Amino acid sequence: MNMQAILKSMRGQPKTVEQLQATLDALDIEGLEAAAENLEVERRRVLLDGTDKDLEAIEAKIASANRDIERAYAAKTELTKRLEAAKAAATESELRARYDAAKAKADAAGQKLQREYPELAKRLVSLIRTLAEADVAVEEANRQLPADAPPLLPAEIVVRRRPGTNEKIISEKEVSLWCHANSWDLFAENRQAEADAREKEHAANWNGLPPDGIIHVNGGHRVQKRRFLRRTYIPSSGAIPHSPLASIELPGLVGGDPPFWDQHRVGIYSSRSILARLQELATLKPAPPAEAGQPVVELIPIAEDARNNSEEAA
Repeated sequence: MNMQAILKSMRGQPKTVEQLQATLDALDIEGLEAAAENLEVERRRVLLDGTDKDLEAIEAKIASANRDIERAYAAKTELTKRLEAAKAAATESELRARYDAAKAKADAAGQKLQREYPELAKRLVSLIRTLAEADVAVEEANRQLPADAPPLLPAEIVVRRRPGTNEKIISEKEVSLWCHANSWDLFAENRQAEADAREKEHAANWNGLPPDGIIHVNGGHRVQKRRFLRRTYIPSSGAIPHSPLASIELPGLVGGDPPFWDQHRVGIYSSRSILARLQELATLKPAPPAEAGQPVVELIPIAEDARNNSEEAA
């Protein structure tokens, strides 16, 4: 991009950060200065070999080249200033967009909280009450069961407790494996076949194993074969307890509002305690708004020296 094109691009409507950066990158001040230097070299040659007309022509080119250099430096300064301003504006625009988006999201979340939380909390409280009432009924029924009737379990235990599992045997098989002599410690698994081969050598060459059943394998190891029951099974697992639903906290929507549910003086495993707390919560009232507060009259002592100073000033 030549100097005239650069100057033209700087006129008109404000440019974006990308456009300003591209124009700034297109400035080739070093190239302009090199071209002007070449013209100076040519001028010195014309001084000796050319005519006055030739000299005027080369000096006109030098003047034009020097003006382009000055324009380039001026353009660089101006473009740098505009670029910094554009970046600042773009940053502010991005910050504003992010702020506005966050505010919109927060406003929507607040509206959803205000709209949905009280109803959700009331539904959970209703469920806590239903479970507690059912547990009381189960407790009373279990005190005197009908003939052949098993005791009842609380509903929450039936639904939410994860029961344990018994051990499950997949297979059992008797196997013979080589162990270190006079112990039940297994010989290396990757050398069991080597011991089997030595056993076959004994059978072929010495009509069987020694009386004690111990044979020697490479490396100075003494081994003997022992019988094992190889059992494959899934281990048993214990039951996984649950946290009672009554262990949750459901605060009021606004500070000062009574909670929908809390555990204040409540045994969360006691259904009657839960029902008593629910009855107590139903009687609580929200705190009055700030503007509804009663006026307070206060008497503030005034020191004698302060009163005298006030009278003197009057």
